[in-house]
Amino acid sequence: MTRRAWAELILLSALWGAVYPLIEVALRDLEPSVVVLGRVSLAALLLVPLAIRRAALRPLWRHPRAIIETVLVQSTAPLLLLTHGQRYVSSGLAGILVGAQPLFVALLAIRYAPDERPQGRRGIIGIAAGLAGLIMLFGVDLRGGWQTLLGGALVLAAALGYAAGAIMIHRRHADAQPLGVATSAMLVTTAATAIPASFALPPRPPSIEASIALLVLGLLCTGATLVLFYTLIARSGPARAALAFYLSPAFAVAFGAAFLHEGVSPTALVGLVAIIAGSILAAHRTEPAPP
Repeated sequence: MTRRAWAELILLSALWGAVYPLIEVALRDLEPSVVVLGRVSLAALLLVPLAIRRAALRPLWRHPRAIIETVLVQSTAPLLLLTHGQRYVSSGLAGILVGAQPLFVALLAIRYAPDERPQGRRGIIGIAAGLAGLIMLFGVDLRGGWQTLLGGALVLAAALGYAAGAIMIHRRHADAQPLGVATSAMLVTTAATAIPASFALPPRPPSIEASIALLVLGLLCTGATLVLFYTLIARSGPARAALAFYLSPAFAVAFGAAFLHEGVSPTALVGLVAIIAGSILAAHRTEPAPP
């Protein structure tokens, strides 16, 4: 990759890693449903004009039931689960747990996407390593009581939702423009969370800190990162762009420690390495040799 592509990849990974500390700051004054609504509605404001300009929405919405079902699984449910779970776990641990998404994609692909299933011994070792990392986290770092376990389970369920949604997109919308899918996800999630969030609005305006965190989370770390991600796919290919998935948990841990003064245990670091390494091995594909 070029230097510009590497710079964009690092920037994308850092912005995705910043999601978790920003959610934690926003949750100090806002309920999870309000945080999710603010995040996706701000992202939709940025994405909708681009999607309309590129005619990315109309083909998807010829079959509204299919796209609504997909984005409810891939976006709405995971965003709510993640934000609720972060009330009980640190931002760094949340980033590590969500980093297991490629591992779940590999597991689900065994049944639902045979062309994406893990290959050979390397894939089996990768799944085993990733599961070992998750077990280590739940056995050591998430032993702070039932609330901590609940938070970890909710965040892990969010990672599973992201993975299931990725499989659904692969099977149902492989020919669709990714920008259209992302914009549809923001629109559907906005509609789904508008009423619950209206009943959870705070009695007083949130602090400046929480408001800024929500603005940055929605506009920069959600809307702008999706645009950057698809730009990177166009320039460097999907495989290289996907490296951001593996780098972002490390940024989440680093940002949580630097700005929120979160402790980083040795087991969390080992779990992080095991999950990332396992996900990379499980997602590895052997390219056919050229004729």
